[in-house]
Amino acid sequence: MNKCAMAVALVCFAATPVLAGDMNWTDISKDLKDLKADYKDLKADYNDLKSDKAQYQNAIANGNSTAASKYAADIAADKHDIFADKHDIHADIKDLKDDGVTLHHGGKH
Repeated sequence: MNKCAMAVALVCFAATPVLAGDMNWTDISKDLKDLKADYKDLKADYNDLKSDKAQYQNAIANGNSTAASKYAADIAADKHDIFADKHDIHADIKDLKDDGVTLHHGGKH
């Protein structure tokens, strides 16, 4: 490693704690894990909703009102779960912002 690169590395290493400030990395790590899990749950719940809607349509098409009623209840539960997932995601994002984390949404700026 040349002297210039070594100096830059030392400055970056020394500045990292200063830049970190009072950030609680344990909370940030937990909040990021929660956010990831909530997005995974949301995806699964959307897949459940899609499947239950297809099953509902099949039950209606086959004239099976008992099955249709069951799938209608499943659809309502899926929508409730999706709402709860979105609420949890919103809370995780708020927690991360409160921890001083800036989130980027991947869009063009």
